[in-house]
Amino acid sequence: MQAHAPETSAERDTEPADFIGSLRDVVFRTRGKTFWSYLSPAWTTLTGFTVEESLGRNILDFVYPDDRPANSLRKQQLESGEISASRHTKRLLRRDGSFVWIEVDLRVLYDGDGAFLGSVGTIRNISDRIALENAIRHERERAAVTLMALSDGVLTLDPQRRIEFLNHAAADLLGLKLIDYALHRPIETVLALESGDIRSVVDEARAQQQMHTLDGRCRLHATEADWSDVDLTVIPLSEADEGCIIVLRDVREQRALQARLHHQARHDALTQALNRVGMLDELGRTHAGFLRTGATFSNILLDLDHFKRVNDQHGHAAGDEALRLVARAIQGALRADDHLARWGGEEFLCLLPHTSLEQAIAIAERIRAEVQALELKQGRQPIPLTISAGVSAASPDRGDTLEQMLQRADFSLYEAKQAGRNCVWHERMTGEGVLDLASQAQEALRAGRLDLMYQPIISLTTGAQVGQEGFARMRLPDGTPLKAARFMPALQQMHRAHWVDEKVIPLVLEDCLQGRLQGDCFINLSADLLRRPTLMHALLDDFLQRTAHSRQDQLLGRIVLELDFRAQQLDLGAACTALQPWMAAGARLALKQSGPDLPTLAHWTELPIRFLKIHAAHLKRAATAPKAHLILSSIVRLAKQLGCLTVADQVDQIDQPDLLDVARELGLDWLQGDHADQPPP
Repeated sequence: MQAHAPETSAERDTEPADFIGSLRDVVFRTRGKTFWSYLSPAWTTLTGFTVEESLGRNILDFVYPDDRPANSLRKQQLESGEISASRHTKRLLRRDGSFVWIEVDLRVLYDGDGAFLGSVGTIRNISDRIALENAIRHERERAAVTLMALSDGVLTLDPQRRIEFLNHAAADLLGLKLIDYALHRPIETVLALESGDIRSVVDEARAQQQMHTLDGRCRLHATEADWSDVDLTVIPLSEADEGCIIVLRDVREQRALQARLHHQARHDALTQALNRVGMLDELGRTHAGFLRTGATFSNILLDLDHFKRVNDQHGHAAGDEALRLVARAIQGALRADDHLARWGGEEFLCLLPHTSLEQAIAIAERIRAEVQALELKQGRQPIPLTISAGVSAASPDRGDTLEQMLQRADFSLYEAKQAGRNCVWHERMTGEGVLDLASQAQEALRAGRLDLMYQPIISLTTGAQVGQEGFARMRLPDGTPLKAARFMPALQQMHRAHWVDEKVIPLVLEDCLQGRLQGDCFINLSADLLRRPTLMHALLDDFLQRTAHSRQDQLLGRIVLELDFRAQQLDLGAACTALQPWMAAGARLALKQSGPDLPTLAHWTELPIRFLKIHAAHLKRAATAPKAHLILSSIVRLAKQLGCLTVADQVDQIDQPDLLDVARELGLDWLQGDHADQPPP
């Protein structure tokens, strides 16, 4: 028998073992397609095998050989989604070589994407019931005494559907104090089904001479008694007899367990809010309704401010209590139809059906005030709690996807953090155009619609190509191209420009590695990437791992990392930390002067600048303004004295031929720009 790795202790710790151990039925869970991942202690009583030796083994190992084909077919139906639940009987092998008849009741588990995870359910020993049902057909008189002792409720009906016999278990399920009350009465005057007519079920089973089973709830007819959860089986006797037997199985404990397992699968254990899986279900239903009817809805993404500080200074117990308090405060500020989920870590997500952006903003402000008013103390020391919130709303005019809505809420939350925390930010404060462009760029990255282009760099002395700069161009879903100058400012404003850097840098390095590029290879770095030194280092490490050591110096010596001076309004120390491994590996640095300001002394002394790029707009001013010409000339001379090559940037040789003369007059070395951008060679 093939063994599979048993479930980890962390997984087992999540089981509701506090009451499962007392059940007579076996409670189980399977992982994947064929393996046990949990078995309750009743398993050993049922089969003689210990739980420890059974976990991780193939389920078919325990199924009676003659029953294995039917078991495999049912498993295929469950995995394919043809059915999502099953109640069936089969034989199970025992350790001593015998077998036991069982009834399995299971439900399928799926993940947030609808993929098959496994199943949960119960196993009941029905060997006695099988034997008794066979005996009833031949020895009804002898069976009556035995039936009284069964835990399942049993009733027998005569050909006129009148009750001939019922045992104590049936009387208990129906709430009957006296068994004699029901004898000789028509079944429909005693037993009521919540979801059907018992008389019709009996007649159908007798007419077809087949056993009929249904799950539901029953109670004593014409009363206000509580409904009892039962599985009801009608077994017709021979056509000559025309009577039948009704078996009522009490599944109240089982249904309670299934409800608890279902709740655990969809809720966060700490806060009792929905978890990510549960919220994705609600979001999917709400968004489908929005697409179908246009009924708008809103999302609020919230983050507990300085949560790491709470954990670090006061301990994880205080952090857990903070999350519980905040979850209760948020839930208290929501309406009955709203949904709350712990989205991850200290983040919470609110789903507000039939809610406009303005209404959602008001609710978010109410939540913010409720959280700020919370009192959490460790001893006598108060622990302040605040949240930041980002709000987005579905718009029929935009035809929002669910992902776009969540992205806009995430972007707005980031802006709330940047604005100082303890505040609410929404998409209109940032500008819907910015949010839409940032969302489109993220979708383009995921869909493979971000293309690498190159702009050639030539020598002003020889006219030969000496290098090129790689940059991104986005394609909209309809194929329309969008230049980086159109979408990169939106990403920079949302502090997500590193998404593009992560795509462009490896592609340029790969083209350089494969010998597809001439001369130096310029790569423009965003300030957003420079604030992420770990990501910068990881990009370099990935390239070094894929490149032979003997070629690393040669290839990285051709790489020029380009910084926009306007983007350098940041900590130069942080920039140096991000760039240092690249410089040590042989890469060089270029500074692009595209704004009106001049590089400071700190830029020239702290950064190893080897190239200075001057934008065409400065050349244009120098062509007509003598003072601008003098200043630019001085900058070029200073750069050359510092050992830098100078590059005229974004000059179109066809449409701007006059700027070529200005560049040569100023003594610039190279020129970048062409009449058309070029795809990779």
